[in-house]
Amino acid sequence: MEKISTSASAQTAPSSEESEDGGSEHPKTEDEGPAPQRDIEVSAGDMRGLGSALAAAYGKLMHNGLQRAREYYTSTPPVSCTNAKWQELGRNARLGTQMCCPSAAAFFEGLEAGLGWDVYEALVDFEVYTIELQRRAEERRKAKGKSSSSSSSSSSSSSSSSKESSGSSDASDSELDGGTLASMGTPAPGKDEEQAAKALPNGRCTGFALGGVDGQIGVVAQTADLPPLLYGYGDFDTVLCLKTPQAGTLVYDSDGRLCPIGMNSSGLGISVFNLHLSQTTGFEQPALTVQTVLWELLLAQHTLASGTDWLKNVKVPLMCGSALLLADATGSVTVELNSGGPPAISELHCGTPTVRANHPLQDSCKPSFGGSERAGRESERRQAALTRRLVAWCAKAPERANGASAPSSGEDALAVLRSSKKVRNLSTLACVACDLRQRRLHVEFRERQPATEAEVMKIAKELALPAKRVAKALAAGSVQCKTGRRRMTTGKPARHFTRWARHAFTLGV
Repeated sequence: MEKISTSASAQTAPSSEESEDGGSEHPKTEDEGPAPQRDIEVSAGDMRGLGSALAAAYGKLMHNGLQRAREYYTSTPPVSCTNAKWQELGRNARLGTQMCCPSAAAFFEGLEAGLGWDVYEALVDFEVYTIELQRRAEERRKAKGKSSSSSSSSSSSSSSSSKESSGSSDASDSELDGGTLASMGTPAPGKDEEQAAKALPNGRCTGFALGGVDGQIGVVAQTADLPPLLYGYGDFDTVLCLKTPQAGTLVYDSDGRLCPIGMNSSGLGISVFNLHLSQTTGFEQPALTVQTVLWELLLAQHTLASGTDWLKNVKVPLMCGSALLLADATGSVTVELNSGGPPAISELHCGTPTVRANHPLQDSCKPSFGGSERAGRESERRQAALTRRLVAWCAKAPERANGASAPSSGEDALAVLRSSKKVRNLSTLACVACDLRQRRLHVEFRERQPATEAEVMKIAKELALPAKRVAKALAAGSVQCKTGRRRMTTGKPARHFTRWARHAFTLGV
């Protein structure tokens, strides 16, 4: 018998619904009911039943997320992926999964039966995004061939297309802060309001993994940095708890895309990063998508040792580039997947963090990095910033009551991520941390609260800024304020305040 629950065994942390930057609250408006819950739990006797149960509880969000992606990539000019190409990717993903991933294949079979549509078309998120990145790279190459180095630099960082303006320009790394609007609890602009109001940048995740501390501690943490317009502004981000009688899986998923960040009951924690590599031979043949790899590692109840062994022996190519952080109580590694060769797996790190962002770290992948020089430098800076924060955290071990010399819990890991405004920045939809010892998933969701026209005018007046500039900053999510209002769940652009809401969820298997 399949069991479906939308309450799960979620435990809201004491700090849930609180913004770190505080501020006075507005009273809740009339007729505001509670926002939808952030977690879904399903259980079944086997993998196929688990997929069927999830389809019933999560299918609508999955469908809406896929439609959002399709509209962006296949309809918004310039079109980067045709419907025919999308379907071809789905067919090749199905063949590759059936050849190598028995647990994931059974789970997807149940999902598809419950959904009534081709689930594999929802499992090529990274691959379609890679096609978009290739289009942008080709535009840069053409620009360089037609203009001087100075003008080509301008062309590569901006575009008149609606896609480029909606998600690819670089913005300020942090929310506006300063706190001069005490009457509203609204932080004031600090440095450059215009820069903060620009379109949000591409996805640029940063994270770390730690294992091998006393044979017990395991932590995996990352920021989920995604183009907000493409992922419903984080309004529908959800934690999924999937259980069979034998084992369980607990993951964060953004906008119903089936791209899990989380853990299984064998103690393996996983996080995932975009890695733009130029090889795409996996697009034209049966291959494994990034999402399929993640689900097989989790659902098959792999450990770090068995998971890396499985990756080394995969018999079909990967469809495109990506990177993983894997950890359990024995240690941590980073894995770089590419269609041009076997997965590149780092040496095992025991007791020291493995840190990464969106540029290649393994020698076999460095020559095929397809990102721009600017993107590579920015990724390196974020990785360096997080490394510095980890070093600073460890240096303060004597001051802590438990004397921990490394972030040993989910709360510790979130504290490290949020301590850097370059790491947790304007494109961050959530911060996710797996506490593998406690089997708890800690998530800080970026939540939107509607801003009124009166508040736009009030901010503009108090800061002596044009109302249009303030409206742009609010639309970009640049202003934090704890209003006490119900979080937004439209997935559509709007002027809003942001807050960070912390939750913790337990895998009770």
